[in-house]
Amino acid sequence: VQMPVMDGIETTRRLKAAPGLAGIPVIMITGQSGKNTVAESIKAGAVGFVVKPFVRDTLVARVRQALRGI
Repeated sequence: VQMPVMDGIETTRRLKAAPGLAGIPVIMITGQSGKNTVAESIKAGAVGFVVKPFVRDTLVARVRQALRGI
């Protein structure tokens, strides 16, 4: 979510607004777990959310889940 120049939520919004890129699944990985951050991420188009620090198996499960939707 926190990135230099543009945050992950805005990046996701722009990605989802581009017709050729809108189908790419986005999983947010962040240290922020507030309800507002999660809700805004999902509203922007993210299909998953993983809070740092995370267990590898959790991330792998989210990626598998996201790829099933393609």
